[in-house]
Amino acid sequence: MTYIEKVYIRGFKSFAKPIGLELGKGFNCFIGPNGSGKTNIGDGLIFVLGKTSSKQMRAENAANLIFNGGKKGSAMREAEVAVHFSNREKEFPIATETVKISRIV
Repeated sequence: MTYIEKVYIRGFKSFAKPIGLELGKGFNCFIGPNGSGKTNIGDGLIFVLGKTSSKQMRAENAANLIFNGGKKGSAMREAEVAVHFSNREKEFPIATETVKISRIV
């Protein structure tokens, strides 16, 4: 069975700095205080896997999906989310062991 190995987020919503989240087979959990970005990770997955409505990701428009600089930083020009799927069992019909799907706004 395929699974998500890694999620890469750059400039998406509250993530100014690029982050890479390594995930394992089975159950994975994100924990942290309110406002730390847990829900934005889920929104990133929704974004890259195909939702076209920014409202479904708690944003008024697509521009609101891009990090706006917060109180001290500078705004990003674009946002990217990438999901890396394991393909060791060849469930995707390509020869690579990892399949990357990404989306940029």
